[in-house]
Amino acid sequence: MSDKIKNFLNLLRIRQYYKNTMIFVGIFFSERLFKTPLYFPLFIGFILLCLASSFNYIINDIRDIENDRNHPEKIKKKPLASGDISISFAILLLIILGGCIILFLIFLIPNLGFAFMIILIIVTGQLYSHLFKNYAFIDILILSTGYLWRALAGCAIIEEYVSAWLFLAIFEVAMFLSIAKRKGDLIILGKNKAVGHKKIYDQYSLKLLDQFHIIIAGSLFMTYSLYLLINFNLISFNSTETRNANFYEYISIFTIPISLYIIMRYMYLTSTKPEIARNTEKAFLDKGIIIAGAFLFIILLFSFYFDIFLEFFQT
Repeated sequence: MSDKIKNFLNLLRIRQYYKNTMIFVGIFFSERLFKTPLYFPLFIGFILLCLASSFNYIINDIRDIENDRNHPEKIKKKPLASGDISISFAILLLIILGGCIILFLIFLIPNLGFAFMIILIIVTGQLYSHLFKNYAFIDILILSTGYLWRALAGCAIIEEYVSAWLFLAIFEVAMFLSIAKRKGDLIILGKNKAVGHKKIYDQYSLKLLDQFHIIIAGSLFMTYSLYLLINFNLISFNSTETRNANFYEYISIFTIPISLYIIMRYMYLTSTKPEIARNTEKAFLDKGIIIAGAFLFIILLFSFYFDIFLEFFQT
């Protein structure tokens, strides 16, 4: 029984659901974190993103079943390739998932913007699987848009759009993770086996990916720093011509070195432990990243919501 449940969860690719937490980015940075009525539609939206993700994964597994059967690593992880789950069951599950997505969009979240993002996630995933995964560099860009669609889906639900700088940072985070995964594959599998894993690796090298990683890491750091400076008007802190930043807004600048530490820590982990790059969720168990992430969150929470906390304690 436990093996059947494990195979079912592997087919749905539950371990990848953490990506869908991007739907909650908008509510935090739009300073609406304490608007409790928004949580129900966001939670339903999260479930829908998970269903859409599984929908994509199952289609891809059905399409690649023959190739996966000849791959020693994938046959262990993919229940369709191993024969633990039948194709007919997978097709039935696809129909159920598709039906649930449609019903949820009609009756629970009748939001055209959110529905459009769901369609984009599915279409982008299929375009990547059928076409763009065969083109170097483009494959990284297309994969990274998936994170962006998830963040925009959350904004569509709450009908709020945050700074374009923040969305650029999200896109760069996705690129940062995607490049690290490719580095991990090349380090662990080696060039020849990696090409057998994905043909696109024939066009990548560790040196090239290292260069990309450094470029994106620097760009991500600068994008996040500029977002804070512009959002809280920190550049004109001592200016009399424009609104000065309050102290609680100004301390957000301390998250800049913390974010740099998180970037450097992740680069260190993925270089010394490439299996983490191949399974990003393992990075969240690293003590350094957990502690730094907690400090970053607490400082940002204080900077964005100080007025609300002050009003709460005064009443």
